[in-house]
Amino acid sequence: MLLDPRPRLLAPAPMRTGVLWPALACLVVAGLSLLLPSNPTYDPWAWIIWGREITQLDLVTSDGPSWKPLPVLFTVPFALLGDGVAPDLWMFVARAGALAGLFCAFRLGTRLGGPGAGALAVVAVALAAWSVRNAGLGNSEGLLVLCVLWAADRHLDAHRAHAFALGVAAGLLRPEAWPFLGLYALWLVWEERRRLPWVAGGLAVLPVLWLLPERWGSGNLFRAAERANAPNPDSPAFAASPALAIFGDAAAMLGPVVLVGLALALGLGSTGRASAGRGREAAGLGALAFAWIALVAVMTEAGYAGNQRYLVAPAALACILGAAGLSWAVAEVALRSAARSRRTIVALAAVLCVGGLVFRAADQLPPFVRAMAFQAKSADNLGDVLAAAGGEARLQRCGMIFTNPFLVPLVAWTLERHSDQVDFRPRPPAVVLRAAHVPDRDPDPPPGALARVPGRRIVARSPYWEVEVACSRG
Repeated sequence: MLLDPRPRLLAPAPMRTGVLWPALACLVVAGLSLLLPSNPTYDPWAWIIWGREITQLDLVTSDGPSWKPLPVLFTVPFALLGDGVAPDLWMFVARAGALAGLFCAFRLGTRLGGPGAGALAVVAVALAAWSVRNAGLGNSEGLLVLCVLWAADRHLDAHRAHAFALGVAAGLLRPEAWPFLGLYALWLVWEERRRLPWVAGGLAVLPVLWLLPERWGSGNLFRAAERANAPNPDSPAFAASPALAIFGDAAAMLGPVVLVGLALALGLGSTGRASAGRGREAAGLGALAFAWIALVAVMTEAGYAGNQRYLVAPAALACILGAAGLSWAVAEVALRSAARSRRTIVALAAVLCVGGLVFRAADQLPPFVRAMAFQAKSADNLGDVLAAAGGEARLQRCGMIFTNPFLVPLVAWTLERHSDQVDFRPRPPAVVLRAAHVPDRDPDPPPGALARVPGRRIVARSPYWEVEVACSRG
């Protein structure tokens, strides 16, 4: 026994529970979350638009974010159910996936360091700003975490086909998964040659679903790669050392509690004192996390954007390993302590670890949650302010629609247009939709290109938007 009176708390063991009830719980909570102000952000709006365009056999991907296959496999059938529900259905899937990823984190944490480590891993991932942000805005990173963690869990349980299928799903979300999936595929075939047909078929899915839709929508097979190689000005790609900036971002995503846990996991694992011999499994997950971060660092040195969301999968793995390292350390201390003091040691360690995570979240999350709710209300208000301005037909007679670059997909969806039919570089004659992006801030100022246009005027205003027209060419 590791501990008395609750020896199982820090005793690593594979979970043998089913997934039905946890899956139902994730679906229910994801559905209830839609009762709060909820709207997709930039990339998800593009996927929702592309789903609608595919059903209309009129796909246009020349503008907007990089093509991403897995989300569109959802948004195409959602589009068949109507514009009124398609965005909410995607938000439901994205949030349910993020919640299911927490269950996988618990399974892996329990496997490495006992239920205490599993619970701490859930808290670390659930309270991380990057986790809440991506789930709240409908990004696909929650699904990516689910696929990667579930694949690891299935592999450790010797369900190789399941692990490979989940790896393919991860590869349909992020190209950084491809090298690891390729190595895993080679190992699967080397271990058993009869796997070659379905392994080859799974790998063939990746180029088909990544490249051919781009060829259809933009005429360029490799537009997604070119888009990722055109980073924003604040990207780590422009840092003095992009690779160091990536590792710095990864450390900042984890925070002090997880970093301490990682150091403990490394120290105890390297000395063979990982609890119940889980050091080898932890080392494999740690190698995957480090290699993923290193791959992003190399790609960023080569000019790719290196956005923080590229690091979400290894960050989730690091949270699990950090939780396991803390569990191992507490177990070591408890075993060397008097039996009557072990419960106190465990309780004190839990309070310190969870308290540190909660304190960090309390500092980071409230401003984001308020801004997210404001942006959702702003998106909901767009249709009303357009109607107050006279409707799309009247505005169209004035000139082309312009808006902030990050609002182009939202406006295109609302106006039932392709994204390339809404621009962000205003020039007269023009209709400019200016938004307030955060609470207590005015909409963007008038663009300089319109400042001297005669007759420029605001035709509709709300707490979230201003509609300005400059129908003259100046």
